[in-house]
Amino acid sequence: MMTILKDALTRFTVPELKDLTGYLPGGDVSGRKDQLVERLAAALLGSELKPLWASLDETQQTAVAEAVHHPHGEYSEQRFRAKYQKAPVFRIAGKSYGYSSDKCSELCLFIHYSHDDRRYFVPADLRVYLRAFVAAPAAVWLAASETPGDAEGLTIRLTEREALQEVVVMLRTIDQTRVQVSDKTALAGAATLRQLTEKLAGGDFYPWVEKTNKWDQEIGPIKAFAWPLLLQAGGLAANTGGRLSLSPAGNKALAAAPADALRGLWRKWQKNTLIDEFSRIDAIKGQNSKGRVMTAIAPRRAAIEATLRECPVGYWVLLDDFSRFMQATDRRFEVTHDLWKLYISDREYGSLGYGVGGDWSILQGRYIATLLFEYAATLGMVDLAYFDPQDGSDDYREIWGTDEMAFLSRYDGLNAIRLTPLGAYVLGLTDAYQPAAITSDVVLAVMPGLQVKVVRGALAVEETLLLENWAVAVEAGVWRLDRAKSLEAIEKGGDIDELQHFLESRDDVPLPETVESFLRLCKRNGQALKIAGSAVLIECRDAETAAAIAAHKETAALCLPAGTKTLVVRANQLDKFHEWVRLLGYGIAQ
Repeated sequence: MMTILKDALTRFTVPELKDLTGYLPGGDVSGRKDQLVERLAAALLGSELKPLWASLDETQQTAVAEAVHHPHGEYSEQRFRAKYQKAPVFRIAGKSYGYSSDKCSELCLFIHYSHDDRRYFVPADLRVYLRAFVAAPAAVWLAASETPGDAEGLTIRLTEREALQEVVVMLRTIDQTRVQVSDKTALAGAATLRQLTEKLAGGDFYPWVEKTNKWDQEIGPIKAFAWPLLLQAGGLAANTGGRLSLSPAGNKALAAAPADALRGLWRKWQKNTLIDEFSRIDAIKGQNSKGRVMTAIAPRRAAIEATLRECPVGYWVLLDDFSRFMQATDRRFEVTHDLWKLYISDREYGSLGYGVGGDWSILQGRYIATLLFEYAATLGMVDLAYFDPQDGSDDYREIWGTDEMAFLSRYDGLNAIRLTPLGAYVLGLTDAYQPAAITSDVVLAVMPGLQVKVVRGALAVEETLLLENWAVAVEAGVWRLDRAKSLEAIEKGGDIDELQHFLESRDDVPLPETVESFLRLCKRNGQALKIAGSAVLIECRDAETAAAIAAHKETAALCLPAGTKTLVVRANQLDKFHEWVRLLGYGIAQ
């Protein structure tokens, strides 16, 4: 229901109406409440409206413009602050009727507050008059730049190529080895996280540092934590009794384009309830308290995805600007139904219901960082620029119980993101995926001794990362192709043809025969062996028992001899093997 000016004015007290009447020409503040309302309405809906609006300061005029041109005539301080980094004055200090108090500023003539709806608004009839001469405010825009800056300690991580490799490597790992997760929570344990970390193309975002004391904060794995969840939520991996196995869709994904697999994973992630990403901010307790504490996850993800769609491909956006843009464009969301149930250290004294705990940056801002850092970046949708978390945001310092904390969340170091071409494809902004070409003016000299020397220009970040996968740095501007690193890169899904094209395109002469031979040999031997599955060693009491079991027609296909008294049994055949040896009259000691 739309509220007209007279109805809005009647909600003011008589002293407040007299404050507002004092802004009219003549300044007569006498009369009953109904007379004051009539006088104000006549002025605001008549010829005095424009001069009254002109007497507002610039910030107040902008606030009126924002509300007048809002679809519902509403003013939001959160939205206004996000767009302009300031707020207009609604109350001013003054002395009224014998006592000191705050009083309504001139802005209250135009923007009113409804206690019933808990909203600021411009009355419908007043809005019509104001739209005749109040220009629409400038559209909000998302600031972006070509570089993320060069602050000390800033790490740049390009994720696109890594994700294209890692999704295949993770699927192969699940297919070929034993990857264990919790049967109840679907989360990977420490051993599995270490196993997956070793498979990551460029390692995890932060090195895994063991805690010195049990109370120390630990950054821990991020990409390695995300991959098992993404694959399960995306239907590519199935959790059977705490062990992951490829689903039929997972087997198909191995033969499909990696970009399509990543696109499917992100889309499925938007609707899954496998985990609330906010639970990864483990310093904030009470998330599992009784009652409805945390809000639905899907609307949060949808708001962030909608903002990602606004990011220009290939340009860096500061996380703070991303967050402000969300608020300024009404892409807001709540993380909790009850802020008082969330706390740090102590349920009573450390409740987030006190003061700064309710600020957008504490909850919403950290949820945004979690989703972008741990899931969007793992899928190669955004490149990252980040610090160590202890050098990141310190906006939580006023909260009780944070004095000894180095950071509030492991994602506090995230500084900026850059939407990748892969990210644009995953979000449906483009119909086909085409990797961005690396532009560079560098000239290389590839030596017969497997050395790669920069002759002219400077390596782009992408070029440096490419070389780091296949070569070791000898000195400034000089690299040496390394067999161990090359084989490791191939094991992790790297394409050595990409390296060869890179070297050929940046050297004016053909590659030396020794280098071509090196590349051919690495390509041939990089996948010479294949993990067919995990197995169990069974030690028999003597050679005769081992020979009898290995020769029996029912068990011969289930085991292989490995020495005189030892048999090897595939892990997935162990139960069947156990059944048959029991029928043969033998038992297996546990």
